[in-house]
Amino acid sequence: MPLRSAGSGRLPSDPVHHPLFARYYARASVTAETRWGMAGVRDRLLSGLSGRVIEIGAGNGLNFGHYPRTVAEVVAIEPERALRQLAVESALRSEVPVDVVPGAAEALPVKSEAFDAAVVSLVLCSVRDVPRALAEIRRVLRPGGMVRFFEHG
Repeated sequence: MPLRSAGSGRLPSDPVHHPLFARYYARASVTAETRWGMAGVRDRLLSGLSGRVIEIGAGNGLNFGHYPRTVAEVVAIEPERALRQLAVESALRSEVPVDVVPGAAEALPVKSEAFDAAVVSLVLCSVRDVPRALAEIRRVLRPGGMVRFFEHG
């Protein structure tokens, strides 16, 4: 599916810049997909979603291949430049349209009440202000919208 650009052509400033973490996460997460069964977890997490979805902290885009075709669009927010670039590459292989956008969970760069669902996968542990991030998720969801999340324990 095509990747749509949300940018103006200028490089945005990154709200987060952790290149060492990004490199480690990119490698470890791919290994976890098969070795630790994360692909099945992602399938269950995203099953039944439809309409417009915002994914917060998309990382390298491993969720993209698991979205059902009932999803009309995914807006994927990723603050870290290296992971965002990997997410863009993953978006190009996705069966659903994915728009990868720079931003942080505490200040989502999207309109209010614009999404049917929000996906938060292994990200709340690295968010600086969790209550603010959750308030932002509530702001961008339509009334009756759902949140799908999973975190390590």
